[in-house]
Amino acid sequence: MDNLKQVEDFWNQNLCGRHFITAKYPSAEFFEQYRRFRYGKEHHLDWLINWRSAAGKDLLEIGLGVGADASRWAAYAMSYTGVDLTTESVEATKRHFEILDLKGSILKGNAEALPFADNSFDLVYSHGVIHHTTDIMKALSEIFRVTRSEGEIVLMLYSKDSFNYWGRIQFYFRLRFLLALLKTSISLRTSEPWTGHISNFRREGPSYFSWNGWYHHCTDGPNCKIANIYHRQEIVDMLEKAGFIVTNMKKAHFPFTGGKYPIVERYLAQFIGFYQFVWAKKR
Repeated sequence: MDNLKQVEDFWNQNLCGRHFITAKYPSAEFFEQYRRFRYGKEHHLDWLINWRSAAGKDLLEIGLGVGADASRWAAYAMSYTGVDLTTESVEATKRHFEILDLKGSILKGNAEALPFADNSFDLVYSHGVIHHTTDIMKALSEIFRVTRSEGEIVLMLYSKDSFNYWGRIQFYFRLRFLLALLKTSISLRTSEPWTGHISNFRREGPSYFSWNGWYHHCTDGPNCKIANIYHRQEIVDMLEKAGFIVTNMKKAHFPFTGGKYPIVERYLAQFIGFYQFVWAKKR
């Protein structure tokens, strides 16, 4: 199975955010609960993202989840288009739009081969998606192609310059995994996600636990095959190579208070947050 098919299958089986919500899917109550959950936990979004900036613009969103951010953008954009690699996400977003009586074009597609003509959009947004692609430079080249001259892009990519990468993933999660592996070796029970990690480790061998392999499985679950994490300068270099000029960068997401103390989280996140937001213009 090729890597892109593995990515598609994983996200079809793990519709982003669904497991956090208790209401029946895909009911109106489910989507309402999800919006409350998302903008409570991800409180930085309404602080960092100017949804109203879509007014008078043709907007493309790459990667949809269940359509929460899509509903924010579609309320203001002159036209909204959303694309996702998975059927599950496309259907969830369509249902979300139906419930909210929002208009938009929502379709299945690959960020590495966007099904749109050149210079189609004034604004392209992608939150936590293209770091899961098999070839991010191909995705950025496609974004450049479909963005109009002087058009803007807003991306969020996982950051290596973060506590989550160094402290949580590469140190704490490694330690927890080794302890879980020790427990199973003496016939003691362990639980998920560690049982999943152990199963993958036994199947794939030492490369699964390597420095550059381990973190892919620690952001969105053991069976997530691709979850690239980048240094700030790597992101700038990739965007410039694709033809963009970076205009702003901000960090967010330090969720260790569960969203109870957003001011504290935002203060810490600006230095060691896991989410690197970047705004850029097409040259």
